[in-house]
Amino acid sequence: MIIYERDHDWVMIPQHHHGLLSGEIAQHWNSAYIKGTDRWNEVIFAIAQHDCAWIALDETPLWNDGTKKPYSFIEFPLLPKLTFYKKGIDKIEKQSPYAGLLCSLHYHSFLVGSKKLAAIEFSKQEKARQYRLMEQLNLFEAHKEDLLNFHFLMVQFCDDLSLYLCMQDPGTPKKDEIPWFKNGFREIFPFTDGQKIIAEWLDSKQVSIRPFPLASPAVVSIKVKEVKKTNICQCGIAKAYRDTEWKERTVTLK
Repeated sequence: MIIYERDHDWVMIPQHHHGLLSGEIAQHWNSAYIKGTDRWNEVIFAIAQHDCAWIALDETPLWNDGTKKPYSFIEFPLLPKLTFYKKGIDKIEKQSPYAGLLCSLHYHSFLVGSKKLAAIEFSKQEKARQYRLMEQLNLFEAHKEDLLNFHFLMVQFCDDLSLYLCMQDPGTPKKDEIPWFKNGFREIFPFTDGQKIIAEWLDSKQVSIRPFPLASPAVVSIKVKEVKKTNICQCGIAKAYRDTEWKERTVTLK
């Protein structure tokens, strides 16, 4: 669950909703910047479904007694998270081995450098999966690995841009943005000439992205819940979340 706090409520967005938003962004990508068009549908599928592992986990948000706030995807306990990561990658691989490979690379990247035994074991298993799928798909030639790396970069960027849209209120001034993306996105594409892509809220309905990677200005949307703190106190987080109506957040990327 993506969660951030406001004065009177918690804004909650299921991870899979954010994943679908990532896929929606990718569908608007400028065709001049696309590589490997024969695999493009599988890349879109990987981007849109990369967080399907969270569907069951996000059915009911959990309260963290230690921090006195709901668990977000950042603080969620590692062991159950890794168990569901694996299930999600398994599910995606069954539908598209190439998409499964991309999602395995994506999840594995979260754990690079971790000293925790569960993370080390997960990384070992996913490295084995990646080798198996690359062998199965005959991807060990240099140009094919380069293409895979580009598609992996797409997964990461669309994930990051979607998080940018989800992890703070629409219209947040640049100086108040979450630190992760305040100075631009980490992914560097050939068409940016070495520059970082920078997003900025113009107002509550529009986000500027430069250099612009999409074919044209695009309208995207995501469903969110704004769960009142008073309701959580009165009836608990599970019921408060369940009883809160969905709202749609619509943004124009330009």
